[in-house]
Amino acid sequence: MRYPFTHRLFTIIGLCVFISSHLLLGQTEVTFQVSNIPAGLKRGAVGLRGDKSPLSWDRSLKMTEKEGHYQVTVEFPAEVTDLEFKFVLFDKDKKPTWEGINNRSLFLGKEDILNYEANWDEPAFIDPSTLAKLKPAALLQDFELIKTMLLEVHPGLYRYNDEAAIEKGLTELKEAFSRPITHGEAYLAISKMLASLQCGHTFASFFNQNGLIKSVIHWQQDKVPFTFRWLENRMIVQYDATRDQVLPRGTEVLQINGYNTKEILEDLIPYVSSDGAGRAARVAQLEVQGFDFRYDAFDVFHPLVFPFEQPELTLKIKRVGEPAAKEVVLPAITSADRYSTLVNRYSTFPKDRNAMLSYEVKEDGVGVLRLGSFGLMGWKRLTKDYKAFYQEAFTSLAKNKVKHLIIDLRDNMGGNDEMKDELATYFDVDRFIDNSREGRTRYLQFPEVLKTYIQSWGNPWYYDLSTDKPELKDGYYIFPRSHSINQKNKKKPAVFKGEVYLLTSPRNGSLAYYLAKDFKTFEIGKSLGQETDGNLRGINGGQILFLRLPNSGIEIDFPVMGDFSLTQQPNQGVKPDILVQPTVEDAQLGVDTEMEYVLNLIRKGQSIGQRN
Repeated sequence: MRYPFTHRLFTIIGLCVFISSHLLLGQTEVTFQVSNIPAGLKRGAVGLRGDKSPLSWDRSLKMTEKEGHYQVTVEFPAEVTDLEFKFVLFDKDKKPTWEGINNRSLFLGKEDILNYEANWDEPAFIDPSTLAKLKPAALLQDFELIKTMLLEVHPGLYRYNDEAAIEKGLTELKEAFSRPITHGEAYLAISKMLASLQCGHTFASFFNQNGLIKSVIHWQQDKVPFTFRWLENRMIVQYDATRDQVLPRGTEVLQINGYNTKEILEDLIPYVSSDGAGRAARVAQLEVQGFDFRYDAFDVFHPLVFPFEQPELTLKIKRVGEPAAKEVVLPAITSADRYSTLVNRYSTFPKDRNAMLSYEVKEDGVGVLRLGSFGLMGWKRLTKDYKAFYQEAFTSLAKNKVKHLIIDLRDNMGGNDEMKDELATYFDVDRFIDNSREGRTRYLQFPEVLKTYIQSWGNPWYYDLSTDKPELKDGYYIFPRSHSINQKNKKKPAVFKGEVYLLTSPRNGSLAYYLAKDFKTFEIGKSLGQETDGNLRGINGGQILFLRLPNSGIEIDFPVMGDFSLTQQPNQGVKPDILVQPTVEDAQLGVDTEMEYVLNLIRKGQSIGQRN
């Protein structure tokens, strides 16, 4: 599967080949060669597609067969310094067969002629220990771009921090960049500084990095061979990916390589970006879900903060029912191998993002709608027709005379507005009116020095905001109409008028946060679970830009517009009507605490909020 360059925020994450190259006479010539294409694959021709001209994701560049290999030579202009690509098999170029691996990457920088040789469907690998350290002079150039981005553009810079705090963070980052450091160390230093902003949309992206950084942070054999939750600051295993299944559900991991897991948690939290001061949302991000279509912060930061030389983990564990803790030595694993093992071993483990959308009708007129993702674009995106899904689900609820609907939002981390808006049409709300917040920026003209290093999608309207004639107030340019909603809700025939319950969790940031907020504002039903991510003071989102630092190659996601509440609000997310906290004991027994709580309320006839 491929995704166009205009949607790079959510692009498929790929392995990379790190090759130094050079731009001579304004171009670089690259010869691509692919071998070992299985004879059984149906194909008419072998081609090449990519994200930079003269390559394209929409058409194939035909390769020529030579001595059992297929090759093509491409000349790239001087401005192309890196590219992502794949080999394809095609017939008339309409529906090509893509390689099954993630996007390949290539870097152009020191030589005028390059040869790229690969086997079909075989990813490349980088050993981070073979990479040269980044030099201070180059890092400090990157630092100046970060500084400009924050001081001149970032809308939420002073939402939670004063000038002294921002200056302290920048000083620490500059000091870290004043000595030779590895790519991983640079990634950590940037992540820690950005996390101090308390903005969930500002971080060294897990998704959009170039191939080199992706390989360093994602594709090494340094991941734990299990998934887990943090409950009461204890690491509790959920799914076991070890070869001999030595970590059954409910096992508590007490130590990893001699470090107490509670100590590991505390040391990783400062690197995690989230909205406001809440701890729970950061802890939730530091759990490992192990899905193929997401990245887990623990997978990224744990090997960088607690590095180990060999792909081996010494764990101190305590299994359920055993009297004493014991030590086990296990091989570390790649995220891809862990996912493959879990999908094949457990029927309940999500096989793709589409599995995050489901519904069922339980006994006694109870329906469950699971909305684990609002992702419509990008990396491993939903391919399910969400409008058809909603229609099918709510039609089934009506047909089965469902009186109680549970919406499970707990795994939803946000996504696209249209999925939330479409969902609203199935509830008995006449009109959405929310003028409690306004959009703000801290600039009118985007800094010229940053433009060369910015990537995004669509027309760059954000470079010049002066045409909107915003009001200048207290250091912000105010765009009140951009965040005001006053529209009639076009209700569907299958609108649900029964009792509705929303299950929330600290994972609910961005659009999931807004759904939880709207759910309470417009009294759709009652919520249960834990406080969401996001923040009632407002969050930074809307247009997201991607700053690719020219020397380290690290990419930073950051917003240009902030959403600010017009009234004084607490520094918190959306709190549920009923707080239901999962327990270690329930997790060990495989009990879904929140779901069982609301089902028991329904069974006992204890209404918590039927709409009139």
